[in-house]
Amino acid sequence: MNLTAEIAEELIHRGSESSTLDYKREFDNSTRAWMEIAKDIFGLANYGGGHIVIGVEDGTFKPVGVDLSFHKDTQEWVDKIAKWTTGKILVDYLEHITIVKGIQKKFPILQVYGSIGSLVIPKIDGTYTLPSGDTCYSFRCGAIYTRRNTGTVQVPGDEFGQLFWALMHRTATATGSTSTPLEVLSLLNKKTEPDRLEETLWSNLFPVIELPDIIYAADTTYRNPKDVYAKINQESITKDKTNTFPSFFLESKRIYSFSAFDEINPLSLCITSNPIAIRTKQWLDNSGEHQKLVKLLNFNLKKLCQRRGFIYDTRHDRFFAKYFEGGYLPEVTWKPYVTTRTRQLVSPKLSKTDGHLLYYEHFAGRLRFIILGKGIYLLIEPIRVLTTDGNIPLDQQMNVRISTKKNSHYHNNNYLYDMKLWLHILAGNRQEIHLGQDSGKITISIRSINSKVNFGIIDDQHTKEDFLDMLKSEPIYYDIKKPFDAAENNPLTETSLED
Repeated sequence: MNLTAEIAEELIHRGSESSTLDYKREFDNSTRAWMEIAKDIFGLANYGGGHIVIGVEDGTFKPVGVDLSFHKDTQEWVDKIAKWTTGKILVDYLEHITIVKGIQKKFPILQVYGSIGSLVIPKIDGTYTLPSGDTCYSFRCGAIYTRRNTGTVQVPGDEFGQLFWALMHRTATATGSTSTPLEVLSLLNKKTEPDRLEETLWSNLFPVIELPDIIYAADTTYRNPKDVYAKINQESITKDKTNTFPSFFLESKRIYSFSAFDEINPLSLCITSNPIAIRTKQWLDNSGEHQKLVKLLNFNLKKLCQRRGFIYDTRHDRFFAKYFEGGYLPEVTWKPYVTTRTRQLVSPKLSKTDGHLLYYEHFAGRLRFIILGKGIYLLIEPIRVLTTDGNIPLDQQMNVRISTKKNSHYHNNNYLYDMKLWLHILAGNRQEIHLGQDSGKITISIRSINSKVNFGIIDDQHTKEDFLDMLKSEPIYYDIKKPFDAAENNPLTETSLED
């Protein structure tokens, strides 16, 4: 059916998109615009045909048109797009002019015909560069696209058969031939193999990309971190100043820190010998020293968590959102990707019968550094912890029993959401977590890994970062039938990690 003015008017004013109709607000002749419209042409051709109308707003479907100076011809569309694909592109083109709010406007309309004899498949990656310098992909080399609802999507393996038989039907109708082209048979055979595509691989391991070059050590008479704090605090009172404690640990009558023992380091008050400098690489290369290096890194991490309002539970090596009964319930407002969300870090659970407090659920995590090969990584394991009053944890036996029962729910959306929230808490809006200061600075990258894999699902929402906006992290309601015994003597106290 050839394009006519009547058909053009109907398409422009239809008021909704579909599998066979796609609207575009404008076409600015940029590489990005060409790549995006090419992808839609590939999808429409493989789906069986359809129309693309330029000059209609997405979402509102309001006809606005483009300037009358806009002009292209059918051959330009075909020549530009055909060089990026296998298979033949068949299109008709009409530049329809009509009145919009008393002004003449042009509506370019492409009619895309269904592919015949062979599917239309990109033979290159459709890439363009954003103003930020990042590279984006409109389509992938070798991928097969079709239409689904109002969008163009890559064809999953289990839908290829349907696409194949639709192609055979169109080919037989157009040519009278019922034979299957060798090219199509080759593609059909290829689709029995796993799809290879680029996916974002979410992980809870984050690499350390900057590490202090030197670890400083000196002799000391102190054996307990509390005595070190007491000594420095006493000096602060007598000298009327406030000290910032660098992270340190005590071992074998020595004190170790990433900060030099100079006049501005309060730890210098506690040493009895000239400091020595140890190359950090020396500890990293010697597996026997790994434990000490990890310990020093963990102490720096603990200080950051304290500044963010978390308490360290020594007995179970975990961090809790700080809360005191009757006070303000802490929360975080952040953007998982685009949409702003608020996450409550401590949630009270009340009885449905009489409204009395059953427990508090705390946002928490086990955070620590580990060494794998020659690399150092921050490991983040989000957890939920129940307390009787914001301070006394549920006894361990019941906690384990309840968490095991709810485990299948937590280790999906909630787990990933909470892990990303931990990154926001530690890094803010940066792409890095910063620990320490000056020459003792430690930097951890929180960027996700992008890699081509052959086990992903084509067009799965988890291949896009914006799927985080669809996740939620809600409190998990635990069915506690009887009063619990807070037998564990494990309050959430400000215990020093160094202890």
